[in-house]
Amino acid sequence: MVHQYFIPDVSAEIVMDVAKILANSATPMNETDVGACFERPYAPNYITSALAVSSQLGLAEERGGAYSGAELLRSDVKRASKKELFVPFQACLKNYPPFLLYVDFTSKGYDSVGSAARTKGIFKIASSLKIVEASLRRWGIYSKLMEVDKKSGKPVLKIDVDRLSAEYVMRLLKAFEAELKAKVFMIDMLGPEVFAYLDQKQIKLDDLTDALLEYETNSKGAASKATQTFELFLWRLLEDSGVGPITGNGPIQLADTLAKQKSVLSNHTHISHGIGGIRNMTHHDPDKESGSAWTISKQGALLTTLLVPATIRSIYLYSKEKKQEF
Repeated sequence: MVHQYFIPDVSAEIVMDVAKILANSATPMNETDVGACFERPYAPNYITSALAVSSQLGLAEERGGAYSGAELLRSDVKRASKKELFVPFQACLKNYPPFLLYVDFTSKGYDSVGSAARTKGIFKIASSLKIVEASLRRWGIYSKLMEVDKKSGKPVLKIDVDRLSAEYVMRLLKAFEAELKAKVFMIDMLGPEVFAYLDQKQIKLDDLTDALLEYETNSKGAASKATQTFELFLWRLLEDSGVGPITGNGPIQLADTLAKQKSVLSNHTHISHGIGGIRNMTHHDPDKESGSAWTISKQGALLTTLLVPATIRSIYLYSKEKKQEF
């Protein structure tokens, strides 16, 4: 299923007000119910837009025209004071692909309009460029993930933990900062077109970014997550090719099938076999030959975590554009 992102002209404040209402409601609410919760009336389409953004960000769940607070963040939204509502908003925004791509471009020196234009084009967002730019910029500033640089006037990455005293809020913000930086780093390695393809194929960056953050503390788990993402990518690429039932599993067999279709080159297959070997080290204990489990060092985990996105990009560029690049 292809994601169709909708970015309307709606403030982050009203999105979080709506999320707060839904989180505190014991029963699902429709648009009229939500609109009745505000002391001053909003246009129905504004409430509709706020509910749509809440759903896209994972703050709300919609079924048959009725909305409920998403269970994952429900308690956090309920517990947060009005001035702390940016924290759950930030938690969701850092996982929102259009915002991640917008941040990636701004971090490379593009201004806000240029970053929004590229995001709008790559994700085929129907809203006008003016609305896409304004919404992404304002959402980023509200979330405290971004601020406007006083000298250049450009939005820049920023996370402020100084003004908050609640310990749990500060821990969350520091964790979000590290995760956002890891995701921007991964998008940079993959490139915007590959990132958009992964999102279209419902392959999230979460496992790759987790691997980057955990390679020292959970080396085997990090290598496992990275190689798992690689395996899923190869599956999706084979599905794209229209081949019949896909036989075999694991990166080695999947890469061999792609090679038979001439979708990849021999060097891609060799690298994929290496990643497949690492996949086996992390998933099959004990080793069939030695009868013992493999120990994955932090160096091996880091190298694996960096090799996987580089290989995904190289295979994508060749299979889709016949470009030979690594």
